[in-house]
Amino acid sequence: MCGLLDKVGHSRFREFKGISLTLATIIILAVVITITLAFSYWVGGLTQVFLGFERVEVSHVEVVYDPDGWSGSGFAASGEGWNVSIGLVNKGVWDSTFTDFLVNGKPMEVYSGDVVLIDPEGNCYTSSRDLSIRLKAGTSTTLTVWIKAGGFRHGQVVSITLQTARGGSFQRDVMLT
Repeated sequence: MCGLLDKVGHSRFREFKGISLTLATIIILAVVITITLAFSYWVGGLTQVFLGFERVEVSHVEVVYDPDGWSGSGFAASGEGWNVSIGLVNKGVWDSTFTDFLVNGKPMEVYSGDVVLIDPEGNCYTSSRDLSIRLKAGTSTTLTVWIKAGGFRHGQVVSITLQTARGGSFQRDVMLT
């Protein structure tokens, strides 16, 4: 019988004992702990992606009336108007990219150059088409808005809204003084 039985008919494997119950329990626990840790790291990664948030706060707004116009790099505005400086702080966990700018709920191109957004590098935008201003998480910046006096007047409240690529909308009302 293939040499598996001795002369008396007993199996040769009787002398070999299986692994102990304690050792089997330790091996199973080690496997379960390893799988649990891998799962928790995976869920933690998903949580960071899906529960991250975009939070931009307006730290300050300063409105200055300028009767002589405004000039900056590559742009000059003649006539009276207002310089509106808007300080922004990104307190979220994601970087924010501003892709649209609204004045009183309308895109700035509706105002035909009477509203100009100036980024910290001095780039001027009269249309949202090329607008892409990035604000990294944990940083701050100041944007300037030039509002020409032609369609606006002293004492008027103007609603300024910045929209981001992720769909965030950050609005601030300012009074032109």
